[in-house]
Amino acid sequence: MPGLGTGLLRVEAESTVFYAQPDGRLSLVRFFVSGVDAPAGRLRVYDRRRRLLGTAGVIRSGNRLYGELWLALEGETRIRSDLEAPGVRGVFRTNHRLRPQRRWTIHWLTVVDPRDVVQVLEELPPFNRAIQAGIFAAAGVVGNPLPEPRKLDVMDHTEFLRMALPAWELQSCFGIPTSAVAVTDPSFALPGPAASALVGSGVQFAVRSTPEGAPFEWWQAPDGSRLLLAAMPPRSDPRSLGFDASRDAMSRRIERWLTASPLLLSQAVGRSGGRAERGDVATTEGVTFAIGSTLDDVSPAMLAAVQEWNQRFAFPRIVIGGGEILQTVLGQGREATTGVYRPRYATRERLPGATALRSLADVRAADALGRAQQMMLPLATALPVSNSAPGSSAGATALGAVADQIAADLPGTLVVNTSPYLRTDVVLLANGRQQVVTDVPPVGYAYIVDPPSSTAAAAAPAAPAAPSLLLEGASCRLRLDDRSGAIASLVTTGDGREWIRTPSDGLNAVPGAILEKLRRETIPGVGVRLIAERWSPARGEVRSTVTVYDALPWVDIENHAAALGDRPMVYLFPFHLPMPQVAWEVPAGFEEAPVPLDGIAHLRWVQLRSQGGTALFRGLDAPFLSVSRDGTVVSFGPRARARYRLWVTSGPVGPSDGARFGWGAEPFVTTRVTGNATGRLPRYGPLLVVDQPGVGIVGLKPADDGNGIVVYVQETQGTGRFISLGAGLLRFRSARRVDYLERDTGEELAPVPDGVTFHIAARGAIALRLLDVELRQG
Repeated sequence: MPGLGTGLLRVEAESTVFYAQPDGRLSLVRFFVSGVDAPAGRLRVYDRRRRLLGTAGVIRSGNRLYGELWLALEGETRIRSDLEAPGVRGVFRTNHRLRPQRRWTIHWLTVVDPRDVVQVLEELPPFNRAIQAGIFAAAGVVGNPLPEPRKLDVMDHTEFLRMALPAWELQSCFGIPTSAVAVTDPSFALPGPAASALVGSGVQFAVRSTPEGAPFEWWQAPDGSRLLLAAMPPRSDPRSLGFDASRDAMSRRIERWLTASPLLLSQAVGRSGGRAERGDVATTEGVTFAIGSTLDDVSPAMLAAVQEWNQRFAFPRIVIGGGEILQTVLGQGREATTGVYRPRYATRERLPGATALRSLADVRAADALGRAQQMMLPLATALPVSNSAPGSSAGATALGAVADQIAADLPGTLVVNTSPYLRTDVVLLANGRQQVVTDVPPVGYAYIVDPPSSTAAAAAPAAPAAPSLLLEGASCRLRLDDRSGAIASLVTTGDGREWIRTPSDGLNAVPGAILEKLRRETIPGVGVRLIAERWSPARGEVRSTVTVYDALPWVDIENHAAALGDRPMVYLFPFHLPMPQVAWEVPAGFEEAPVPLDGIAHLRWVQLRSQGGTALFRGLDAPFLSVSRDGTVVSFGPRARARYRLWVTSGPVGPSDGARFGWGAEPFVTTRVTGNATGRLPRYGPLLVVDQPGVGIVGLKPADDGNGIVVYVQETQGTGRFISLGAGLLRFRSARRVDYLERDTGEELAPVPDGVTFHIAARGAIALRLLDVELRQG
């Protein structure tokens, strides 16, 4: 409080957040003297009974004198200061009234992506690994159940729903605990269903850094599940607070943070440990949190700095760990919270380069094969070990084991559909031929016998004459531009509607490209395609194959580009859909927003709606794109291959149709069937059956602990309802509801003949453990 002086001379005193060792009884009090030209002076401080409490020198600091004393402050404390300084006649007395600051305990948490910890540990020899794991645990490192946001938007459904699994495995393998509170990176928006994935893994709280907003909000997922989201002020991490800086810098930063942060996540407790009454600052202690989010936020030097800090100050005290206290603080925010956090859809300001996009596409292709192997493993496990096809070696994999047991006399191809939808599409058979296969069951397979050699014709090039630029398929006709090789016209034959904006460079346009060569091929019984050899001054050679089908409504495009440098390839798709409303699939759900959209990632489909028309789009190897106000999709492709599928229609299209389209663009997984007349498996069938449309199995895998199989079921129509899961090629004796980490939730499932029934929320996903799984007979 300012003192009362005469003239311009003034002495002010203020309490601080610092309390001295050993018992925190003495508080650091600062004194400021203004209105005097002296280089220094002396300040004596007395209590109300005129007992001397201490003497401090005050020295020049800028345009005033500064000094400090450690004083005992209990409640409101009145003191008197006597100043003596050159140029000051006699003693200048000032009365002050001080209140002590809160006694803070700062819990230092390091909540990191568990994959980063595992990477560090796995690079070490076993003995060093155990030592380093112990160091991490002692330093308060815990696994974040929410992975690094840039990894989320390109995850598939099951991996996304199980996003907390790496943190759980870190705890199981290395003893480094999983944080009960998810920590988000404020630099990146999260897919909307991330909240349901966390809640479905037992996480009830999350913390984000933000300069404004409510201290607590409900983060609500599209399926209605929610978790409590708490706000922390920016720069609440250890490095920003000076844990790696000098003593003085650390003191300044922590004091400023504790006194000036508008959203300090804290709890006030009484000296006896109970909650403090409002205004009872003199007898309260405070608990708050410094949260690091990378392994760079913890180091031996920072640990030493904290140890030295605690030797200097009783408060603020820095304690390593305290996740359970953070849970308690967050839990107290539940009842008073009414606000709802509505995250903006995830975007990328900086897109991966062409090489990184190629790696991502290759990983996704490998994951698709792995998903098929994983799906078929329960079926392969249920098979008898004998009866393999003579001379077969395919049984080394789940796909091969199933192929060996198909009851077929003739060789052929096992076509596996991992999608939740019945599919009709072109498949590349094991003998290298292309063929349209119809009605392959969802989460199932179909056996296709090899066609007779006389009818299995390969794609036939057209006559040597100049090929036509026109293609006509089941539902559309298109024309390539004779200068650029882009699709200059796309017309649906049913209504004569043109779907390409004019003027524009056309669909699948490469800026500056020139058409150098064109050839036409007919695929007997399938369709026809044009192969355009193009060259762009900025991007080099690009070979584009455009295919339309005799009986399928979409257009497939496959580009191969050298991608000079590491910039992504840019492919333009200017649809005649001005100011479209855009929806796109994200892991475990979809987002919807008006244009413009920049740097979004789609999982399997994008839908543009405008003027009564809809375009469905998928970039199989190119998940990142932008959409402009005029309806142009800008796709950022990888080095080498970039595949696209397009479907346009004037009819109504819903999210389930988008999902069906997107899953339908996935290449079938195939394997060779050599022929086994004594095989135990039928030539066609789903592994399991869901009884209602708009609900499908998006994941099927052996349980992590080996006890049964786990099925992930998703609702896509936006209608909560009761559904049944029943036997297909596999049957099961019982089922349990589990969370996404495959822990039993205790929820009872009602049995029905050959299955179970349960409720699924609108746009929700649930996991079920099926027990006593065996091959269905008959």
